This record gives sequence, structure tokens and C-alpha cells, in this order.
Amino acid sequence: MNGRSFTLIEKNVAARVGDATVRVDHLTVDPTVLVSGRVTVDISPRLRSALFELIHKSPGRLLVVDVSEVSHIDISGFAALLEALNWAHKHSTRLRLAGMRGQPRRLAELAQLDEIFRALGSEVEFS
Repeated sequence: MNGRSFTLIEKNVAARVGDATVRVDHLTVDPTVLVSGRVTVDISPRLRSALFELIHKSPGRLLVVDVSEVSHIDISGFAALLEALNWAHKHSTRLRLAGMRGQPRRLAELAQLDEIFRALGSEVEFS
């Protein structure tokens, strides 16, 4: 893992790699995955795992992925989100990708991520 630290905390469940964090908040009405920092190949597997686990535990519900604190996302981060979108669709779960701004927003708009999400019954909220 490139010598970076990784911690998993089962309060709400948090993973930190470098300056990126993936935290699952079960205290909200809809399960929410809070993502912050730089989402790169180092943290993408944790993001994917957190999303798949929540989708598996909450079929038929809405799962919010809050990316408002993400400063950068690479192709592996988008791949994790798209894999989770497909998994959610298969389990009748809707994903709401919330707070997309800055570099992640520009990349998402270029890739037409919102159209892909809508086609599978989910949504992207740009801010």
C-alpha cells in the first residue's frame, strides 16, 4: 500500500489512506458514505468495498455517496463508483452521488456520469 497508513474504525466505519478518507455514517436516515481528499488507486478499493457492503446490507434503499470534500478523483475512483452503480442496480438500490464539484465535477460532466446514473435509476447532484 505504498507505505501509507490505513485505519478502519467501526464507529461509523472509516478508512484513511494518505489524505483520503472513506467513512460510512449509519446515523443518517439513508446510509451515507462520506468521501474526502484525493480518490486514487490507493483508496478506490476501500471505497468500492464500503459501497458494495452497504448495497448488500440495504437492498431496495437509497444510498448516498457524499463527495463534496473530494479534491481529486482519478479513473480508478470513477471505476469504483460505476461498479457500485451496477451492483446497486442489480440489488434494486438507488445511489445518490452528492456534492460533486471542482475537478471531480469536470471529469464527471465530461464522462456524462449523471446520464449513466440516471439510466440505471440513480442520480448525481452537482454543486
